[in-house]
Amino acid sequence: MNNWRSKVTPTWCPGCQDYVIFAGLQNSLVKLGLDQDKTVIVYDIGCAGNMADFVKGWGVHSLHGRCVPVAVGVKLANPELNVIALGGDGGIYGEGLSHLIAAARLNIDITVIVANNQLYSLTTGQSSPTTPKGAKTKSTPKGVKSVPVLPLELIKTVNPEALAQHVSCYEPLKVTEAIEKAIVHTGFDLLDLDQLCVSFGKQLR
Repeated sequence: MNNWRSKVTPTWCPGCQDYVIFAGLQNSLVKLGLDQDKTVIVYDIGCAGNMADFVKGWGVHSLHGRCVPVAVGVKLANPELNVIALGGDGGIYGEGLSHLIAAARLNIDITVIVANNQLYSLTTGQSSPTTPKGAKTKSTPKGVKSVPVLPLELIKTVNPEALAQHVSCYEPLKVTEAIEKAIVHTGFDLLDLDQLCVSFGKQLR
């Protein structure tokens, strides 16, 4: 584990389920015995994207919503690399949704991991593309008017051959298993990890 863990101490809120994703990712990288010099993780902006400081390995901290196209570029430049894109629902399903669809259509062999808490939490709790319709948030005090994006259904419609998984961060062992399954799978993978933001998620209840 120490081979994949930097000396920087994680700074998420106490109880944040990004810790579950962080542990699951590290466990998977170790268990699968991935070559550190042949593995690249591309991070989005946001709470989950802060993992760029905590994982010791090759990585790119991309622009908001742009981790998927950067990951595609890395894979195209060197198909021998194991490439993972990691971010939140705001960046990947919001600003980056068209990039996600394009990568799925291409069926390129990358793994996309989304920390989906149904909010823009780094900016203190505005509604995101997966916020339930009618939910009152900091940016939608009268309730969200639009229907939420359904990530798995969307990706399977675009590319039936893609591996699309949804797992709750309340089940850490399943998170690790799902990450392993996605990395091993050949072709495009989407892993949607349902989580609760401990600081701003109460408004969704």
